[in-house]
Amino acid sequence: MMQMSALKSLVLISTWIVTDAFNILCLLPYPGKSHHMVFEPLLEELVHRGHSLTVVSFFPTSKPHPRRRDVNLQGLAPLNVEMIDLKDADFSFYGLERYFEHVPIATRLAKSNLELCKRLLDSNIFEEFIKAKGNYHLILVEHFTSDCMLGIVHNYGLPSVGLMSCALLPWSFSRVGAPDNPSFVPGMTLPLTDKMTFVQRIENTFFLYFYLIWYEVAIRWEEQKILEAKIGRKLPPLEEIGKNASVVLVNTHHSWNGIRVLPPSVVEIGGIHLHKKSIQKLPPELENWVTNAKNGFILFSLGSLIRASSMTKKHFDVILSVFAKLPQRVIWKWEAEISNLPDNVRVLKWLPQHDLLHHNNCVVFITHGGMLSLTEAVSAGVPVLVVPILGDQFGNAEHARHAGLAHVLRLRDLNEKSFHHALQVVLSPGLRSRAKQLRAIWQDRQHSPMDTAIFHIERTARYNGLDMSSDARWLNRFQLALIDLLVFVVALLGGVVFVIFKICIKCHRKIKQS
Repeated sequence: MMQMSALKSLVLISTWIVTDAFNILCLLPYPGKSHHMVFEPLLEELVHRGHSLTVVSFFPTSKPHPRRRDVNLQGLAPLNVEMIDLKDADFSFYGLERYFEHVPIATRLAKSNLELCKRLLDSNIFEEFIKAKGNYHLILVEHFTSDCMLGIVHNYGLPSVGLMSCALLPWSFSRVGAPDNPSFVPGMTLPLTDKMTFVQRIENTFFLYFYLIWYEVAIRWEEQKILEAKIGRKLPPLEEIGKNASVVLVNTHHSWNGIRVLPPSVVEIGGIHLHKKSIQKLPPELENWVTNAKNGFILFSLGSLIRASSMTKKHFDVILSVFAKLPQRVIWKWEAEISNLPDNVRVLKWLPQHDLLHHNNCVVFITHGGMLSLTEAVSAGVPVLVVPILGDQFGNAEHARHAGLAHVLRLRDLNEKSFHHALQVVLSPGLRSRAKQLRAIWQDRQHSPMDTAIFHIERTARYNGLDMSSDARWLNRFQLALIDLLVFVVALLGGVVFVIFKICIKCHRKIKQS
């Protein structure tokens, strides 16, 4: 009897697995390696759980699988690896760098987005997606600084799930009907948190509307033209297509990325790139070097996008001078050869960052403040010195500081005194203790980031799309702020006052005549 019951259970489980196996199209055409590092573990897990994937990206898998087909975009655009020159980040803007240092990058980004959109759509590789070939249940699409792929989503007429490797962008909030009130929602490119002064709220409001207008005019309108010219018909506004996403999976966690008021359609999956990521043994020589560091070691890396060796000689000399005076050892990601290094400093062209952060002797992490690097620091419980360079790194750095994980030092403020002081702050027992506590809070969740992401993807496919965003997304800003209602009330009251005034005058005249 028990055998029969077990057999029935096995049949039921097998049936569930078969019926819930979906065919998924994944549109991830951004050439940034760090972005794809967030998504790749999710893609692998989807295949592992029985789903079939067609992945369109610049980073095909190194682990081929019968249920995964990779459409390789390499060659259509350069990969964003070690492409940022630190000399470009060290500029003067008439003393106003604090406000405008991120604007030049934004304008270059708009141009590169349009060029990439056109190259993708003009390539033979994309012909099948323009013609909506393939029998899919669902589309996974990256939501970032381009809406080019939303035209393809509309082509198929399928439910979609958005993937974000960073925090919500200025134009992301309106798509899901989440409040983006600049009085308490800081812009991701600004060094601000939820608590702002009056002056900071002015700055935050200005840049919110600057980026909303910039994105609409410089990117979305132009991509709309490119898409319609290629597809050969009129499309709904890309903004409206984006509002139809069933779920948006965001690579953040409120423990250190800040608290947001979000509808059910926005799901935080911060740390998903660490799914099943084990701590690997270091190469013997490196293991021996860090283990024998009596006072611990400092890990210094500016990530995969920034070329550390491009920094100015002034900054290089300052950093090396301070390192030479420290009792700790230093491991520095540096792409070129350096001679005459202090005995306590080693440079490597590439670092096993995750493994080094989890080493017992790692006492401080110096980083540019990328989302992945800071997430790995939180997961390892290591205090951080952040030197933000571009994009969301300014916002990430400030949130990490606010959470008690980090100290922030701008590149323009880096000198021997400020750098030495910053290191003493992050080496303090108090910050190290807070980093350990934050790690525990970050890890303590009802479900893992991966299980959360898979649940929402499968659920969206199972019900052929879900409506979990607030209907506020269909209202314009005048309606959201009740300005239309205010104008109506003022007009109505004005009309009533006018009528009463006219009646009073008329009555007054009658009284005078009598």
